[in-house]
Amino acid sequence: MLTIARPRLAALYALNPGCDVQAIAAAEAELAFRLPGDYAALLRLSDGLHTQGRLALLELAAIGPRNADYEVQVYLPGYVMIGDDSGGRALLMRGDQSTVYEVGMGCMDENELTVSARSLEQLLLAFGGRTLGERDASCS
Repeated sequence: MLTIARPRLAALYALNPGCDVQAIAAAEAELAFRLPGDYAALLRLSDGLHTQGRLALLELAAIGPRNADYEVQVYLPGYVMIGDDSGGRALLMRGDQSTVYEVGMGCMDENELTVSARSLEQLLLAFGGRTLGERDASCS
């Protein structure tokens, strides 16, 4: 379960106003899927988030169209695209699991999923919002 407090997140990133519970519930009612609990909790803190690097987490209004455009629920049932690395890799979460995955946007296949972080908290705090590509590049 996401336990980040808004002030801690605001110390690291420029935050948008958060979504209220009613807006999230209304969006879920229109979607063919439920948002992962941790992502819904993040949306209550900030409606989307962009890092100084490449990570872009989707705003509530963009989740439905982005998942439809990439047919996420067709190719990866149970997963929800929550953002991307601004370079062709999608970030996804599954149901009420905390794990964040990355996969190429052109190959939405469960066998191609790579764990990006054990949780949004790890991705945003421990990894500084850096995607796998950014973390791998810093090791070179």
